[in-house]
Amino acid sequence: MSLGNRVNLITEPGQIESAKKELSDLQNYLDKVEEWIGIPYAWGEYNMLVLPPAFPFGGMENPMLTFVSPTMITGDKSQVHTAIHEVAHSWTGNLVTCKTWEDFWLNEGLTVFIQRKITQ
Repeated sequence: MSLGNRVNLITEPGQIESAKKELSDLQNYLDKVEEWIGIPYAWGEYNMLVLPPAFPFGGMENPMLTFVSPTMITGDKSQVHTAIHEVAHSWTGNLVTCKTWEDFWLNEGLTVFIQRKITQ
């Protein structure tokens, strides 16, 4: 399901309406991160897959497809910062990444910084 000109949502049919409502601003968040960083989104489309309830925790960003827990869909957008965090990983982690796992904190640290800038 399209949420904008570059953003798509994938989930089970029974979750599509609640996920669509929760993530309706995802295109806006992608645009804001892109504007704030000053580097265009490199991957074309941004796709978010809301996993089925059997996967209650976590998320994982990948170029072009982010997997997120269904626990992010709360009905009040209180967990939308998770979506913004995963969008930011498109730059800090997927476009530019740390040299070794010992420096992995750089990916997460910069991503949290960007996430908080966008949610201010």
